[in-house]
Amino acid sequence: NGAVYIDRKIGHPPSPYPISYRILTPLASQASNLLVPVDFSASDIAYSSLRIETTYMITGQATGAAASLAIDAQEPVQNVDYGALSAQLRQDGAVLTPP
Repeated sequence: NGAVYIDRKIGHPPSPYPISYRILTPLASQASNLLVPVDFSASDIAYSSLRIETTYMITGQATGAAASLAIDAQEPVQNVDYGALSAQLRQDGAVLTPP
């Protein structure tokens, strides 16, 4: 009918949501010890929501903490214990659940 449709517009701002550690790590069978804080795997709509500077800073902080834990434990990043990671992030002042 001649109307323009923009498929990336959700129509309302999203509420805060958790971001899984799994988006930062490829499968160990694909690449071991690789953390990807910015170019993560997500659908087009999800990536549009994630690609803002504050999210990049949050994923960068989580990536740095995970790398440190993996080095200290002498384990691949895919084996980082999420409990230890979340405790470290909270200690560093990260907000892991929306207020």
